[in-house]
Amino acid sequence: MRCMWFLLIFCVIMAGGCSQPPVVHDAGTRPKGVYHVVERHQTLWRICKTYDVDIDDVARVNGIKDKSKIRVGQRIFIPRATKVVKVDVYIEDLTARKGTRPVSYVKDRFIWPVRGRVMAKFGTDGQRRHDGIDISAPRDTPIRAADTGRVVYSDNKMRGYGNLIIIEHSNSFFTIYAHNKVNLVNERVRIQRGQVIGRVGSTGNAKGPHLHFEIRKGSKPLDPLRFLP
Repeated sequence: MRCMWFLLIFCVIMAGGCSQPPVVHDAGTRPKGVYHVVERHQTLWRICKTYDVDIDDVARVNGIKDKSKIRVGQRIFIPRATKVVKVDVYIEDLTARKGTRPVSYVKDRFIWPVRGRVMAKFGTDGQRRHDGIDISAPRDTPIRAADTGRVVYSDNKMRGYGNLIIIEHSNSFFTIYAHNKVNLVNERVRIQRGQVIGRVGSTGNAKGPHLHFEIRKGSKPLDPLRFLP
């Protein structure tokens, strides 16, 4: 017995104990970061891109198993961030889809949302990229849904677009209607082909009344003139 006590005392003196005590972190050694509260239409990808952090790290720290599913009001810890920043929403955040099939250009796939002169076409003009077409029309002209679908966005929070409507259609197609004077449909509502959804205006970065109209397959913008009658 005396031998056992001697060995125990010797171990404590020479090695600070036979086993290492648990490490206790004080407040100064905790990971630095901030909590971001998720707002409507924000995605985890856009949040992480805005804070310039790795999405896999953020998902792991927060126990997020499905990175495509976060909810409004959810508090997400952003490691290494020093302040809360504003996270803008972009059209791509609402239209991105996995496994989108190749595009088939079919005339009459969509109808004209308004009738008028095409004042700006799809494509790149010098350094300016134009993801749709601009259709000139008098103010208050009714805007009609180019096809049956479900409204996924009806608001004016995206920079430059003014009053904006995004409709999701079958086969991962989306149509976008921007610079509206007023939106006449709410989100999550199903609408029919040809239904009036808004009126032409000049909100956002618009010079004069017109409709900015886009067709997308997932997040990829396509030339609307290849689908219209």
